[in-house]
Amino acid sequence: MLRFALGGLRARPASFVGLAVALLLAVAVISLFGSLVLTAVSGGGDERLGMIGGAFGEIAILMALFVVANTLSFSVRQQAGEMLLLRTSGATPVQVKRLIRYEVLLVTLLVSPPGWLLGGWGARWFLGELVARDLAPAGALVSWSPWPLLAGTVVTLLVGAGASKTAARRTVAGRPSAAMSQSAGADRLGRLRGLAGVLVLGGSVPLLVATARQPADKAAQLALLGSLLCMIAVGLLGPVLARPAVALLAVPMRLGGARHRGDGGGALAAENLRGNARRLSSALVPIALLVGLSTTFAAITGTLERVAPAGTYAESDVWLRGMELAMLAGFGAVATVNTLASLTVARRREYALLALTGATRRQLMRMLGSEAVLTACAGVLLGLLVAAPASIAFAWAVTGSALPTVPLLSFGPVVLGAVALSLLTVLVTGVRATSRMNVTAANAQ
Repeated sequence: MLRFALGGLRARPASFVGLAVALLLAVAVISLFGSLVLTAVSGGGDERLGMIGGAFGEIAILMALFVVANTLSFSVRQQAGEMLLLRTSGATPVQVKRLIRYEVLLVTLLVSPPGWLLGGWGARWFLGELVARDLAPAGALVSWSPWPLLAGTVVTLLVGAGASKTAARRTVAGRPSAAMSQSAGADRLGRLRGLAGVLVLGGSVPLLVATARQPADKAAQLALLGSLLCMIAVGLLGPVLARPAVALLAVPMRLGGARHRGDGGGALAAENLRGNARRLSSALVPIALLVGLSTTFAAITGTLERVAPAGTYAESDVWLRGMELAMLAGFGAVATVNTLASLTVARRREYALLALTGATRRQLMRMLGSEAVLTACAGVLLGLLVAAPASIAFAWAVTGSALPTVPLLSFGPVVLGAVALSLLTVLVTGVRATSRMNVTAANAQ
């Protein structure tokens, strides 16, 4: 199976780009914050450096690993047809799962060296910025050690192996004919996945209750963890949550389509999205991740700035929160671009069939644009639902009120950026995917 995995990487390198980027970022982030914590422990820094590295690293690493798991799950689903073909050719479920694990292993090993370099550079830059703001001892240098680098690779690999096993179970379980029928009804939410989503959502409740009873610093970290738990629940329950979100937001597009006698693309986009809940959930989760965590950060920062006495909430604290927000927004943006681009390219055969039935390229692009806007708005809605409980709990802990303060200058660009990024990614990718050459090639498959 190792030979098959190597062959797949060589034959279809473009299909592994999204997974490679997610794994690269995970290795880099774990290496970065591991190096900072090691520096503090080994005497190259002080207690503040260890606290900052641990607090930042906790959220950033969980975020990175969540992006890896979500991206890998999506990647495995994209390979479902190939996996089923292997099953019909005599491959056992164990062999197919082993093939996927080998692919994860090879991609992780491939991206680890640049991930180590990126993590090492990031650790030096981060420490330099902390020194410049008197948050670390003057002249502090990152202590070099191979252990944070190895930890980055090993932890990423373990998470990838676990996520690949979970993602492959539905595709390879049972006989090939049964697996094909399961694939045809893949929009249904599995019982195990649904139960896990409910349990994770339920587990976030006591954490958020505890958040409301903590001092500001602890409440901020617990609020972010609670927001991340809600995000994981959204990822697990995505197909269930996607349909009502689209049904609500599609009303204006349906009205617009009726006014233009169906030529507006909105009605067709709404029907396509509602009929492909699992595909839609794959696109919604990265957008919700970007908006949800960014909004939680904005609410924490805005609430603290509103209630803190003058000079209490130092500029260095604002800078740290801003950097953490930028880092997590970067993760969300990468996940959004990877997923939307892969989804758009994977639908070339669908575009070919629509072209054969008389759809023009202009109509296809209008449909894709409408889908992108609708998907982005649904993702923003779910992201706000993710951010609301944690933001309210934090506001209660700090102010005694359930109303957080979210600065428009921090919140507005996140929402507009998520919509613009989604639209730009889909349209740029769609231009190539709907070209005459690609449509003809997809139709010939």
